[in-house]
Amino acid sequence: MKKLALVVLLVFALAIPALANPFVDVPLTHWAYDAVQVLAAKGVIIGYPDGTYGGQRTLTRYEFAEAVARLLAYVEQYGALAEDVEILSKLAVEFADELANLGVTVADLEAAVGKNSEAIAALQAVVDKHERFFEPVKITGTWKADYSKDVYDMSGDPLAPATLTDRVDLKFAAEINPETTADITFRVSNVLNGPVTITPRKYNLKYSGDWDLLVSSDVAPATIGLGLFYDFDENEKFPGFWAQWQWDTEEDLGTWTLFSRVEDFYYLNVAFDLGDEDDIPVGITAGYDLINNVVFGGGNVGFVAGDDDSIKVDVEAGVVSDFVNVAFGAAGKLGVDLGDDKDIALTVEGWYTQPGFVLDNSGYDPDEIGVKASLAFMLTDEDDDLQIKLTPSWKYVMDSAFAVPKANTGGLRLDFTNINEDNPDEKAYIKGEYRLLTGDIYLEGEYLNLTFGDDNEFVVNAHADYLFAALPAYRVVGNVTYKFPDDPMQLIVEGRVNSAFVPFYSAEAQLKYNVAENTTLKVGVEMNDWEADIADWSDKDDWVINNDVTKIYAGIEVKF
Repeated sequence: MKKLALVVLLVFALAIPALANPFVDVPLTHWAYDAVQVLAAKGVIIGYPDGTYGGQRTLTRYEFAEAVARLLAYVEQYGALAEDVEILSKLAVEFADELANLGVTVADLEAAVGKNSEAIAALQAVVDKHERFFEPVKITGTWKADYSKDVYDMSGDPLAPATLTDRVDLKFAAEINPETTADITFRVSNVLNGPVTITPRKYNLKYSGDWDLLVSSDVAPATIGLGLFYDFDENEKFPGFWAQWQWDTEEDLGTWTLFSRVEDFYYLNVAFDLGDEDDIPVGITAGYDLINNVVFGGGNVGFVAGDDDSIKVDVEAGVVSDFVNVAFGAAGKLGVDLGDDKDIALTVEGWYTQPGFVLDNSGYDPDEIGVKASLAFMLTDEDDDLQIKLTPSWKYVMDSAFAVPKANTGGLRLDFTNINEDNPDEKAYIKGEYRLLTGDIYLEGEYLNLTFGDDNEFVVNAHADYLFAALPAYRVVGNVTYKFPDDPMQLIVEGRVNSAFVPFYSAEAQLKYNVAENTTLKVGVEMNDWEADIADWSDKDDWVINNDVTKIYAGIEVKF
């Protein structure tokens, strides 16, 4: 390939002079002329086809690069003295851009002048720049096709016809410049069965320079302070923009963050550190909530105290106004590490919000005064294999007028970790709550990633919760995954129970086979459709039973 490139290069170098850039820009007094004269005097002929430099006129940079390219080919074939290679290397640095346009490769230059020269670095930089400019787009994606056929309806209704659906998620990502990248994902659906639809799914435009900017379908700002004004868990990701910049770092004017879902809210937060050791974080927040048509503003501060910074205090307060009335809200949190080894953690939270303190992204409800306290401590020693943490807790909430209780709950939770040192993902917990206002008792437990078998080929997960109340409610979900020892195949069997639905039970079995890299086949059967995917417990709100139909299905997924 390298030899072919040099042959093409020589053809161009001999044939193109008449088409060269008409601008005359390498004068006779340029140092490169002297360098070429030295090489010519040693018998290396690099001029025009007739062996001249074209009279006494100056050369264009492109013409000069053609000559240097031919010289590179000559030196690679016949060799040259060290001082000649040094001169050639300097010429290659001077005309790196033009040589790259002529098709000279880094490998060509290495063969002619060596691997560790300044010329190599110069040409590599040009090649990298061209690659970023001419090949900026990378395409990745996922293609899925799924077949589903209802085979039994418990209610006796007519069975729905079989369906074949497919979709391709295509992600186009580009580096616009060293500071800016962009990507967009499109979903193309129903190519096999029609009608075809094309839907934009996700997009991101990122700039990282003197300041940072993100315009995205998945903006996810961190919680501000204690969440009085903005709590990530309220909206999580949303389409909008996020920008952040440092304002005069020498004067410590803070980190400014602006983010918005344009039709719903605007937030501006300024965060900086106070104190002799910059150990007191302070934040100021202001914004406009379009959904509730209110403006808001306030601040948060945190500091540590006590021996070895064992006490941490955070406070946040602010106001909300609908341009007529003003409502106040405040929250505080105290954390204390206790015990000789600081293995006991006391946490106390309190908050107060007036009825008009209504914000779409606040982590606190309006018209409340409340307190939460928990005390977490280890029941096992640090050197024990099994680690058990016990956390008793209490929560009390009433309206801001101190008239109507809203919650009074005592709880206890046990967490089990490091159950199996060879399987750090194995963990479990159990917890219970007693709700004093209603007399209800709520119990919940979960065990994840229990493995057994000679090669740990079986993996078990289980969750159960039960509400002892006038109208009891319960949910149970469990699955077993078997990973075939000699094949890239796994079988998942999952059972579910949810008393809130009719029917109240669901079951599914699925066989997955990795037929090749990034290519997976699946076949399965499901009784009473479960909203969530099999073995996906990421969102318990999806633990919904949709119908009483049994179906068989098959699918393929290819990632590229």
